[in-house]
This record gives sequence, structure tokens and C-alpha cells, in this order.
Amino acid sequence: MSNIHSEGLGGMAMQNKIGVRVSEIIELDVFSGCHVISGHEGLNRAVTKVNVMEVPDIMPWLQEGEFLITTAYSIKDNIAKLGEMIPVMHEIGVGGIAIKMKRYIEELPDSVIELSNALGFPIISVPLDVSFGDMITSILTSIVNNQTDLLIKIDRFNNHLKEIMLRGGDLKEIAEMIHTTVEAPVAITEELFNEYVICSDDSMKDALVPLVEAIQLKQKGKLRRVYKNQGIEELVDDLGGQEIKRLMIPIYSDDVIYGHVIIWNIDKKIAEKTLFMIEAAASLIALHATKKLSIYENENKHKIDFIEELLSDQENQRSRAAEKLNYFGFNKSKSYGVLIAKIKESTYDARMTPNNAQIIKQQSAKLVSIVEKMHRFYRGDLIYGNKSDRAIFLLGLDPYLTPAQVKLEMAKFTTELLNYAKLDGFEGKLFVGMGRSYNEVAMLYKSRQEAERSIQKLEMGTQTQSQLHFDDLGIYRILSNEVVQPELVQFFNEVLGDIVKYDREKDAELLNTLKMYYKCGCNLKKVSEEMYTHYNTVIYRMQRIKEIGKIDLSDQNVSLNVHIAVKILDVINLDTIK
Repeated sequence: MSNIHSEGLGGMAMQNKIGVRVSEIIELDVFSGCHVISGHEGLNRAVTKVNVMEVPDIMPWLQEGEFLITTAYSIKDNIAKLGEMIPVMHEIGVGGIAIKMKRYIEELPDSVIELSNALGFPIISVPLDVSFGDMITSILTSIVNNQTDLLIKIDRFNNHLKEIMLRGGDLKEIAEMIHTTVEAPVAITEELFNEYVICSDDSMKDALVPLVEAIQLKQKGKLRRVYKNQGIEELVDDLGGQEIKRLMIPIYSDDVIYGHVIIWNIDKKIAEKTLFMIEAAASLIALHATKKLSIYENENKHKIDFIEELLSDQENQRSRAAEKLNYFGFNKSKSYGVLIAKIKESTYDARMTPNNAQIIKQQSAKLVSIVEKMHRFYRGDLIYGNKSDRAIFLLGLDPYLTPAQVKLEMAKFTTELLNYAKLDGFEGKLFVGMGRSYNEVAMLYKSRQEAERSIQKLEMGTQTQSQLHFDDLGIYRILSNEVVQPELVQFFNEVLGDIVKYDREKDAELLNTLKMYYKCGCNLKKVSEEMYTHYNTVIYRMQRIKEIGKIDLSDQNVSLNVHIAVKILDVINLDTIK
């Protein structure tokens, strides 16, 4: 299997589906006396409208899909100008030009004919006795008839699709309907739930299964933003030594992709109108995925409400949750620890998108997909729920495990979760915080608080670390406790308040220098290198810190207080310091 090439079938291809080709136009009765002068290779160009060219400066008003009719009167004295106009028309997507020869011009220059042939831009000679009105009427009638026929087919296809969905038909039935329509192998993928179905002859199915799975794996790494104008992607697969075109039709709704309809055009007999018909029904097919997602979200709401009550620090809420333990599969013989997986706020996709509501929605859907796969393959006791930008896990563990063993089990679970995120193209976009495990249900809220404090510490860092257990917080196990927050603010004010005030007035960088001083192990030379600041400047700043803050860093107790105050910076809002 190999992808030899790919190309988009949107844009001009869309015109092909709703218009007529130049080759069809010249078959109309009114064109019976016409002949193609040049550009024969472009007779498959699409035409969706007609225009009359009687002025030489028509270019700014030309549109894709137009077919021009002219007497060439406006350029009769400079027919070579047509050589300048044709490349522009070709670039715009004009279908071709019909010229009444022998009226104002006898023949076209060789250079114009050669250019027309090179670009595949049709030039058609029209007899003098043919009326422009008849030509325009015939072409537009042909276009309207073509569009009407297509709309009827789309309506029939959509009605059949609606019937399947209204009676609760599944993805397999939808694929079978498309398979019957195109008479070619068909697969439908649903990325959110990592599912697919294949409809084909048994002789091909074995070859298509690994191909579809590979396609799904490739698509997982993409967070695409807008699909309405994406069109159909065309690739070539090597199946059994034979090159076969693969057509990928995106299934989307509200600019969110849910999967693809994949068709292998084995005999190259699938009409573009048929593909357009299927493409037009993509939003209907997406309803199947959105219905499943709606069911999931409804179930998830009940689970997350239970989890929120169970992990609440309010006793009355925990009491309500205690009545539902059996219903949600809570194993009372286990101890439980809480893990929280949170989408990083500064992911590249969200930062680079001006209106990032859709990206956030897509990221949440991606998290659902990751969590579902984790649940499907995890063999232990697990209760979980998704909430906006995070997933909360209650991990059931052997109550006789040592704290070190519990920590190891939770780390294994986290590593597995991050591996699924990597497979889904979500590597580096999740933080996972882990709390301790508790045997008593009434104590589980502490594990949730610990997991949240671990997340907070991860968010303070460089974002290179993706997972953290509460036991590894060090001094932050104390500093991140909400109970001591007022004392921390007061302590910081007492130790470094004057430094903060001076920095605000003078923009002196004293506080940042002090932070780097402890980060570099009190080595002033390293501070100079890390801050890209002259060594003498660092010495001057440290002297100002001692003077303004009345700080003697040679005193171990004073230095410890300053170091703790610097650590407090990570858990308080500097704006609260007055």
C-alpha cells in the first residue's frame, strides 16, 4: 500500500458538478455549425454562466465558470491582445470563448492558437448566422437542467439517508447504501470514537482493513479548522499491485470534522455528480456521530455530577454521592486516587487561531476520544468523566499497596494515558496531576485537591513536564494549601514587599534577579549568564536588594525566609501585594 499522489477536488471540481462542460455545450443544436479552433484539451472545462465580451477591459468582471461569447469587435484592430487575455482567463477559470469569425476578424494569429493549445483553453468559431440570444438561452437551459437533475438526485439520496437514520440505522447501513450507489468499495470512519465500517467484496476487504486503520491513524494527528470548502481529497493506493484512486469525502458539521467517507474508484466509473451528491450529504452523515456524542455527553453529565459530589469538600454533597456508589460501579473494597488530565491553555492551535472557540471545541472532542480509548483498554477499576477542558479519573487500587506502590500504579496509568494522547496527535497538550489514594470515601476530596494542586504547579513551570504527583511537589505541598494563603501574602509582604514597590516605581528587575539568584544556587556569575546581564550590574542589583529590603543574605535564617518568599511568588498574585 502506498499513497502515490494527492490532489484536491474542490474549487473547479465543484463547478464541474453543478455546471456543464464545454464539450457538452458544443453538442447543443445551436452549436451544430461551430468548430473548435484550438484548446481541445480543455473541452472538459466547467461552465456555470455565460457572458458577452464587447469591451477589451472585461477582465476585472470575469468569474470562474463563465463562457464568453464575442464578435471580437473590441479587439479587431489588435487581435494579438487576445494572447494577453487568454492566460488571465485561464487563471480565473473561464470555461472558454466563442468568437464569430469572418465578421470583424478573418483568422487568429498563430501565437494565439499556440497559447490556447498550450493552456488547454478552448476557442470556438461561431458562424455568422447564429444568434447570441439563442446561444445564451441554450447554454443556460442546459446548465439549469443539469442542476435540476443533480438536485433531484441529492434529494432522493438524502431522503434515503434520513430513512436509515430515523429508524435507528447504524454506520454499516449508511455505508451499504453508498456502496450500492457507487458500486465500489466504501469505508466510513468516525474519528471521535475510533470506529470504522467497510463495505466491499470479500476479496478486497482483507486488503482494505489495514489501509483504513492506517488512514485513521494518520487523520488523528490533524486538528483541522474549516471544512466547508475543503472538497474531496484524491489519492492513489497500491492494492495488490494495482493503482486505485481513493476519494476522501470529509464528514463535518459546524466546521468540526467527525470522519470521512472513503471510496475506491476501482473502475474509474464514478461520476462527479455522484460524488457531489455524497459530499452534499456529509452533514447528514455527521448527525450519526453527533447523536452518539450527544448520548455520550448525557451519560457523562450524570457521571461528572456524581464525581463532583463525591469529591466535594461539602459533607452533604458527599452524602448524596454515597447513595449512588453502586450505580456508578464504585468498589468499596478498593482505595481510590484521583487523577486530573487538563488541556494546556497555551496550546499552539488555540494561540494561533483568532476566534478559537472551534479549536477549543475540537480539543475537548479529542480529549473525549483519548479518554474513551483509555477506558476501553484499561482492565482495572475506573470511574471517569469529562468536564470542559479536563477529565477526572477515580482509579481503584489495592488498599494494601504501600504509598510508593500506589504512586507507581498511578504513574503507569498516566503514562498510558499520555501514550494514547500521542497516538491521537495530542502529544504535549495535556497536564496530568495525581493525588494520593485514600481508603475512606469521605477523604477522597483530598485526593482531588491534591491532583488540582499538582496541575497548578505544572502550569507554573516551563510546560515541558506533563505529569506530577502531589508527593513530588516538595515545599509546594504546604504553599499551595488554600488555608495558608492569607498568611503567605502577609509573609511575602513582610519579607519582599519593599522590593516589589521599588521594582514598580523604577522597573529595576530586583525581584527577577533575586529569583534567578536562588535558581542558580546563589552563584552570581551564573545569574549574569542566565539573565544576559553584565556581572557588575548583577552585583549592583544584589546590593540594592540588601539596602532596600534590609536583607542580610549571609544570615542563614534571613536567606531562608527570602527563599521561601520567592517560592511563594508561584502561588500568589503579585497584584495583591501593596
